[in-house]
Amino acid sequence: LGAMRFDGQAQFHPRKYVLALAKQISGNGSHIFEGTRAVDIEEGKICEVKTVDGKKIKAKYVVIASHYPFYDRKGMYFARMYPERSYLLAFRIEGAPPEGMFINVETPGMTIRSHPHEGERLLIFGGESHKTAHGENTSNHYDNLRTQVKQIFTVKEELYHWSTQDYHTLDEIPYVGKLTSETQNIFVATGFRKWGMTNSTAAAIIIKDLIVKGESPWQDIYSPQRGTTVKAAGTFIVQNADVAVQLISGKLESPDDELDIKECEGKVVEYKGKRTGAYKDQNGKLYLVDLTCTHMGCELKWNDAEKSWDCPCHGSRFNYDGSIIEGPALYPLNHPDEGRNQVEPNVLK
Repeated sequence: LGAMRFDGQAQFHPRKYVLALAKQISGNGSHIFEGTRAVDIEEGKICEVKTVDGKKIKAKYVVIASHYPFYDRKGMYFARMYPERSYLLAFRIEGAPPEGMFINVETPGMTIRSHPHEGERLLIFGGESHKTAHGENTSNHYDNLRTQVKQIFTVKEELYHWSTQDYHTLDEIPYVGKLTSETQNIFVATGFRKWGMTNSTAAAIIIKDLIVKGESPWQDIYSPQRGTTVKAAGTFIVQNADVAVQLISGKLESPDDELDIKECEGKVVEYKGKRTGAYKDQNGKLYLVDLTCTHMGCELKWNDAEKSWDCPCHGSRFNYDGSIIEGPALYPLNHPDEGRNQVEPNVLK
């Protein structure tokens, strides 16, 4: 049994951190606009960022830091990243949680830390990573963590549980720099692989240097156009072969014939001769959606833990009513009676 220790580490609240950063935006020519979904970019010496409601924002430089790039421009990011989900729970335990932040390197992966909450410290226990929309009964991942934590600590009460999604690059190093070799004033930062607080700070420094100075000492390591290693090439083959399998197999799976659905249940049914996603809420209201992902046309799968429709190809996620939660998809899901979904990969522009 062995371990490594790193001194001088910091643990902080991510939302409070972001709010503090936002306060540094002066308002003198710099502003933050929430609820403004960007869907496209018209390139030029002065770029125009287009929003979902038809508005345009002009900028000399554009930085795409939207978790997954909403604009690809032949960068083929959809083929060079893959999504994973992870799960976390917060517990009140006997005694004080251990001080520090812990992560193991074995399988299954596990992370442990504590968090101040109303005058006490809660234990945060996480793990159970898996590729998005792969596997059945995703709520089992929470149950597995509940079993694991009780093998280590004496649990008094579970207070919260939540999940997260992260994107991995082929070589596990983030893509930070110019979007493509042809774009000189559009930059990207993505593929942080669960290390968002650290990698986002590094990405901000790199992109700032590229814009202000024209270079960064770290640009070659993080460049989205960097060379491919043998391991990365192998990962490329494995992940894109899986995408091909998901694209085909999802269309061939047989749906249930009837709309016999329990409350708070979701499943794939046949509706007017089409494969359709169906969910019934706690009040008995039925929601039907076209299951074709609006990113690149893969078939969505039900996530019973989060009550969402998730894409096994590139990680787009939709609420049971069809609205977008996250991922590369730009448009929501239609009700089957509204016609087919609008599929827009935003790749070849």
